[in-house]
Amino acid sequence: MTSLQEHEALGMFPKIAGLARKLHDGLMLQERFEKTVIYKHGDNAQKCCLDRRIPTHWNSDFACLRAHLFFKDEVQIFTSVSENGLHDYALTTAQWKLAEHLVPVLELFNDLTNVFSQADVPLIYEVVPMLKSLKHSLDHVYNATDEPAIIRIAAKAALQIIGKYYALTDDNEVYWIAIGA
Repeated sequence: MTSLQEHEALGMFPKIAGLARKLHDGLMLQERFEKTVIYKHGDNAQKCCLDRRIPTHWNSDFACLRAHLFFKDEVQIFTSVSENGLHDYALTTAQWKLAEHLVPVLELFNDLTNVFSQADVPLIYEVVPMLKSLKHSLDHVYNATDEPAIIRIAAKAALQIIGKYYALTDDNEVYWIAIGA
């Protein structure tokens, strides 16, 4: 990965979250953005604003990114209008491409986070197959040569963490008895 790719990747989420914050904090900007959405999608648009990043909410980065992609045309228009003063929040072409590649990968974690965030937390015999499925999906991402380098590197890091969890289960025979292996 080049230093430019690293810079682009590291700069993507601050722009996405920053734009959402600016819109939510500025009533006039939010109203203009909503009008842009209504103009493009019609009066019965199901969604008309960007999701905010909330540091204490597990999946808010993903929601923020997904909303940004959903409103890609509106965001590009809105950040290009100089009177809005939001040019610093405009994504580059490389960042838009990275965002498009990143959403399906983060979806893997979003689904699991939603399962583990419910009142009925999965038991160990349910968790191990979920980890196996996640590992298989991340192996696919890591080996996909069409994925950006930063995503493949992140997939490898996640696979190493999963490997550590598997090693912990190897040390405890009760886990393997519980899952019937």
